[in-house]
Amino acid sequence: MINDKKRISGSCCTAFNGVVKGVDGEDKCSWSSTWDIAKDSNSDLVKGYSFVGLTQNLENRISDIASIPATYRWKRDNLTEYKGNVVFDFMTSDTRGDSTSSSAQELMLWLRYEGGQIPIGYNDGPVATINNLYGRTWKLYQGLNTDTGITVSSLLVDPDNQYHGWFKGDIKDWLLAMVDQGLFTASTYVNVGNAGMEPFYGKVTFENKVGLHINLA
Repeated sequence: MINDKKRISGSCCTAFNGVVKGVDGEDKCSWSSTWDIAKDSNSDLVKGYSFVGLTQNLENRISDIASIPATYRWKRDNLTEYKGNVVFDFMTSDTRGDSTSSSAQELMLWLRYEGGQIPIGYNDGPVATINNLYGRTWKLYQGLNTDTGITVSSLLVDPDNQYHGWFKGDIKDWLLAMVDQGLFTASTYVNVGNAGMEPFYGKVTFENKVGLHINLA
């Protein structure tokens, strides 16, 4: 999880705590992640991604998916100043299974972000505003990840209306909003689906419960 090429000083410990029933009766993945990363000259570089991911019903077209119900509950305890986010991270492509070529697209839904973190393409300004997605207003930023060659489209919830430890929604609504923006068509494939957090620095522990699955049409 720690990228030595960036000369990062720190550690990460991520643990699977089991599958639990949520109040909605659905199974949730219970897991925790503890980061201890120094704030140094690389404090503007992301240090990793601790996440859980989909394993079933991937590599299907959006048009063949009925819904992607998602719940994400997290509790954060930090002992120091912290910079990072809580996100859903999906990969799509017109080619089934492609998540690594420059033809793939990375989509990020930022539920919460703090410490001055900004997405790729932030300095160019938002390319769109999306209203009433999950009852909130979002800004869409786009830019090229020079490490992967993949374009990243990040949807950031309004900073004054961020999520505070709880999200529930249909991820397909987000994907269809991106279709409406012309990023791709409904015939594109959903090849990767994750939920987790990206730390930049700080000593912090997250306790998480994530429910995420794809229902085919």
